[in-house]
Amino acid sequence: MKPIKSLLIMTIALSFVFCSAAFADSIKERMKQRLPQILDLKNKGIVGETNTGYLGFVTTRKEKQDVVAAENEDRKAIYTQIAKQQNVSTQFVQKRRAASLFADATKGHYYQNEAGAWIKK
Repeated sequence: MKPIKSLLIMTIALSFVFCSAAFADSIKERMKQRLPQILDLKNKGIVGETNTGYLGFVTTRKEKQDVVAAENEDRKAIYTQIAKQQNVSTQFVQKRRAASLFADATKGHYYQNEAGAWIKK
């Protein structure tokens, strides 16, 4: 009985690993498909990177809200997954990602500083 129980537990654990990988791959593919639209919005100065690792609207012009919302939902899922894997808070992961995005920002794109003000790089 014990070997069967161990095998069952291992099978369940492996299925979670494979589901997580498939989950990450599907998010990665969706984000890759949205990237040209997001870069266009950033180049136009419509959206920028917030200080919490999400996209935000820089002005009152709200083009492609569905694209921005979908991107932010996928980012949230990724941040949550990373937080669980690393046993840290989601906010910690978000702040760490925001810092990375600020450092890598393209000249002319907007990012939000710690005070919440939009800064053009």
